[in-house]
Amino acid sequence: MRASAPTPKDVTATPLAWRVAAAGILAGGVSVGLAMSRPGFGRLVALGTAGVAIGCAVPMAIATRRPPISPESAAAALEALATPPTFTVLVGARDEADVLPRLVRDVARQDHRSPDGEPLFELIVVDDRSLDGSGEVVAAAARDFGIERVTRVIRREGDGLPDGKGAALAAAQPDVCRGDVILVLDADARIEPCFLRRAAGYFAAGANAVTARRRILDADSGWLAGAQADEQTLDGELNRGRWAMGGCSEFRGNGIMIRRELLAAAGGWRAAALTEDIDLSSRVAALTGERVAWAIDAEVWEEPVRSLSGLWRQRLRWAEGGFRRALEHGPAVISSTRLSASARLDFVAYVGQLAVPAVVAGAAAAAVVTGRKRSVVALLAGYLGVSGGLGWDALRWERAADGGALGGAERARRALRVSLFNGFWLAVVPRALLNLALRGGPVRYEKMAHDGAGGAGWDYSAGAPEER
Repeated sequence: MRASAPTPKDVTATPLAWRVAAAGILAGGVSVGLAMSRPGFGRLVALGTAGVAIGCAVPMAIATRRPPISPESAAAALEALATPPTFTVLVGARDEADVLPRLVRDVARQDHRSPDGEPLFELIVVDDRSLDGSGEVVAAAARDFGIERVTRVIRREGDGLPDGKGAALAAAQPDVCRGDVILVLDADARIEPCFLRRAAGYFAAGANAVTARRRILDADSGWLAGAQADEQTLDGELNRGRWAMGGCSEFRGNGIMIRRELLAAAGGWRAAALTEDIDLSSRVAALTGERVAWAIDAEVWEEPVRSLSGLWRQRLRWAEGGFRRALEHGPAVISSTRLSASARLDFVAYVGQLAVPAVVAGAAAAAVVTGRKRSVVALLAGYLGVSGGLGWDALRWERAADGGALGGAERARRALRVSLFNGFWLAVVPRALLNLALRGGPVRYEKMAHDGAGGAGWDYSAGAPEER
């Protein structure tokens, strides 16, 4: 099957208003940071920032312990349902022949089936102009693993097409899919045989939008991989807490799950979206007021970014995508009558934190010029301290090698590691603002390379952690 070319509106220049706004946010944040060299003002900003951060973090950590849908209630809801939801597993892939056979095998092993063994799922892979035979590899793997009948490959080709995951997914809009629920996976994803069954429980329990728990393969292979693993756990703490508190919880790109009708109502996939996950989150929230449920027991494993340069490029895209989402969809979310006041406030607070790195940059510059370091030290301590505290709390979900809870020393070490790792954003966000302010044309999408080395000995029996 071949996908049609996108409409001209899918390839757009960056609006001048966004560029001006980005420059204003950067300049305003730096100006506040510079002004913090004045003792009274600096103390006020530092204390205010810390107070707001702690005031948000503590209720969020408490809320993670009472999710609206627990794994147990999801499983019970699915068992009571006469007709379980079906899935379309949707994968966008460009030159991913090294990893796609593993994913096809994982999909084929899913136990979400009818009583007579028929799959309650289909697999669609969008072959996005691959030159390594990705489409042929998928077709061969589907034959080998017995799911050829429920597997389709859509070939996307043409000159001048927009790049990126959102653009690839746009070749498989909801009307192309047959499942009740659309699940988006990256080409390097690994899932357990129970994944779809566990995910189905959340939809049986009433959710219409769900995001999976993201895990990192080979997390013990080095500091960088381990830090990314704990970062995903911390991000899960934030999303789970926002969901439980009635906030604007969001999708994460690997493991998006949404009812097909809801996706269609929100306008489907957008080729121009730099970060398709939060773009869709905001469109769905503004239109329907839906919260994204966070499924702790439906886990998607993925390769880590293996180099600092690759991590820098990835996070620049994430940060710029975050600003673009806020500028494009923020007004609709904030004014939506479908959302509660607390949900809109949650959105403002979550987006507002992106201004903090610019303030830190200004405070750091002021410290260099004036020699007064107290303000920047206070800001850094607050930023890293709250991150470390939430990291410590989130690490209750992790397990030691013997299957038990992490020891206190190990948990503290990893909380410190993820806190320091989050300091990476203090450099990434100002640079992303600068890129957006100076960008006149479309964004160039930086694809992450997958080598297939991760998870060679991945154990299907690992299971999901117990609720804590």
